[in-house]
Amino acid sequence: MKFVDITKRAGRSLRESKARTILTSLAIGVGAFTITLSLAAGAGGRQYAADIVSANTNQQELQVSQKQESRLSGPQEYSDTPSVSFGAGFSVKQLSSADISKIDSISGVKSVAPVYDLSVKYITRPGAKKYNASVRQFNSAMTFNFVAGNGNNLADNQIVISKDYATALGFNTPADAIGQTVELVVARAADVVPPQAQKTFSYTVAGVIDQNALSFSSGQTTILVSPNAAKALYDYNQTGTTGYGNYLAAIVIAKDGVNVNDVKDSLTKLGYDAQTAQDLMSTIFQFINVLQGILIGFGALAVLTSVFGIINTQYISVLERTQQIGLMKALGMRRRDVGRLFKLEAAWIGFLGGAIGAGLAMLVGVVANPWISNVLSLPKGTDLLIFQPVSAAIVVVGLILVSVGAGILPARKAAKLDPIEALRTE
Repeated sequence: MKFVDITKRAGRSLRESKARTILTSLAIGVGAFTITLSLAAGAGGRQYAADIVSANTNQQELQVSQKQESRLSGPQEYSDTPSVSFGAGFSVKQLSSADISKIDSISGVKSVAPVYDLSVKYITRPGAKKYNASVRQFNSAMTFNFVAGNGNNLADNQIVISKDYATALGFNTPADAIGQTVELVVARAADVVPPQAQKTFSYTVAGVIDQNALSFSSGQTTILVSPNAAKALYDYNQTGTTGYGNYLAAIVIAKDGVNVNDVKDSLTKLGYDAQTAQDLMSTIFQFINVLQGILIGFGALAVLTSVFGIINTQYISVLERTQQIGLMKALGMRRRDVGRLFKLEAAWIGFLGGAIGAGLAMLVGVVANPWISNVLSLPKGTDLLIFQPVSAAIVVVGLILVSVGAGILPARKAAKLDPIEALRTE
């Protein structure tokens, strides 16, 4: 018999036992649903992570720090390298001003900016209350949701505050804060003479930002100043202390056209620890891949269970159609064609189950994506379930092959039936 004829015959056989076919297909569909949804969640998670990293870092940016001791337990050997002690003999090495100069001299480095540890007492403005302040230096590579003004070319006498700070400081709207003066009050470090000295730094509000789902930090408590302004705050607070001029990390920007990994290799050879945006994404992707693998494992377990269902269904089919098989053989159907018939029936079951499961997963994804985005307050247009046609097709094809494999034993049993004995069966 021709392959097309056998395929049609297999389809007719399954239609004759619709209930059994549908139930067996649904068993496979559970696995197809789980695997397809897992692949979509993995693709969506990786895309969202990539969006976050690209919104917060520059592809030419590296975060550099001293290489730390790999062994965190037990006493650590003393080193003249500047460090911060956390008790119990554990300390974290810092970058010194000499390190910053050394890094800046590396070929391919465009700029180096130390990450300043800024200690600000409070923020206020004339006639307003005082509020605790956490200040960071502005990073143009990060994506901010400006609701008034902007941070482009932020001058040293300008500041960016969050919408919550604008409201707390008495501005009716974010736009009212633009161009107004706010003050940061910085105290000298405790071990600096004279004690309790403090200084007021005045700035003009250049921009107001609101919560941004793609930002590493919350827009609700953000105060940003220029790198030079950050250095001025740091100098006043830390000058005269033993830790002045030492930094936990530095932000290095590679020159345009220079491979950032080449700069990373140069930094590594000098004994520094450097991470690129790609390294950060790889770490996040590894975590997502592990979770995805766990979910796919549950789907594979469901598929494995359904394999026994296919075998059972096919064996029952062989027993019920023994006379029919005998008649087909008596009329000249070859053993190979009989075996192929039952394998194709199993393939049809796998196709139906895979198509039902994958299709249902896509339908659930279309409905669930807006709900997930709303619950997690994701940016508009962000989907955490991304379905790729190629992945869905691979799942369906894979389940067809698994089903064919499950149908091999029943197919062999059918092919080996003696036509005379089969015709005698009642």
